[in-house]
Amino acid sequence: MKKLTTVYALALLTSTSAMANTDNRQTVYQFPQIQATPATPLQSLEKTSVEYWQQVSGKELKQGVPVFVNQADHLIRVAPKARFENGEVIKPYDLQLDKFSVRDAQSQRALPMQAIAAREQMQQAGFNDGSVGLKLGQINGKGQPMLHTTQALNDQDIYLVHVIEKGSSNALKARTQFTLAEHQQRLGVELNMGQTKLQDKNVQLKLHSPTGEQIGARYQGGEAIFDQPLTYLGAANGYYELEASIDTQVNGQKVKRSVKMPFVHSMQTISMSDAKVKALGGNQYQASVPVEVTDSGRYAIRATLTGRADNGERIRLATVEVAKELNGNGQFFMPFSATQSANAPYRLVDIELTDQTRMLKFTPQ
Repeated sequence: MKKLTTVYALALLTSTSAMANTDNRQTVYQFPQIQATPATPLQSLEKTSVEYWQQVSGKELKQGVPVFVNQADHLIRVAPKARFENGEVIKPYDLQLDKFSVRDAQSQRALPMQAIAAREQMQQAGFNDGSVGLKLGQINGKGQPMLHTTQALNDQDIYLVHVIEKGSSNALKARTQFTLAEHQQRLGVELNMGQTKLQDKNVQLKLHSPTGEQIGARYQGGEAIFDQPLTYLGAANGYYELEASIDTQVNGQKVKRSVKMPFVHSMQTISMSDAKVKALGGNQYQASVPVEVTDSGRYAIRATLTGRADNGERIRLATVEVAKELNGNGQFFMPFSATQSANAPYRLVDIELTDQTRMLKFTPQ
């Protein structure tokens, strides 16, 4: 993950105080106060999961779907999922809580089940997807509970079964790279569950692109390996999302966990040469910054101007951000209006280069 530049996604600059520079067709904004050093770019992402989810069809839900629960404190949420078919959005039937039951897979004996929340109650709790909530009435680690419904669901409709075990000691800890450089098809992934060692065969991966495409992926030796190169650059339409499903044994019981880890696919689309700063008089300064871009689009630079005080100490004078459309080679002109005078040599510090079209930020080293 270490490289000459660090990259991360950001929101576009917006400011009602921005002034248009018509000569260079650029937008210039001077911050009212000198800005602090930019935050360290996100290198990796960490999450902990005590839940799992899986998509099932209406047919499977009527036949029976296994649920894996290892503690009394849990929630089983079942939600209808809309699907696209021939350009049309098809929404499944809403679920009826009183139509659900739980049976043992082998004996077909009915198992105790506790209804937690119907659709209306789930909506009050913040779930506005037509879901219902329930839990098992007993947890003994034996047999295999199967969740059934007698509701007349369409066979091809899709539903989400989501099991949450709050406070579980069997928590999945995931850590992934947040940035994947262009042309790479491997993403570093660390997956741990306490003392339980996860093998490659215990992990199933799915990769979702920002445009909704699903890309094949597999887990091997602490890495996610993708079936094909990633094509979408940046985060203008969101992140790539790696979904990991874990299936393992802990103390003789089957434990399932799911986690989603976003990351950004990037390349350095803008680079800069040495900036030149000149004093214009009256505490006014201008920096010219030559840049080169790989793809046309709107780019920005933010930097703080420094100079030397009479005692030789380096002081910060002002922070300015400039944005413009670029194609190939170009140049930013950064006007600084300081409240105090300073002597040469003048330098730009805390420089950030932004690809606003693709939502990428670069910090020159």
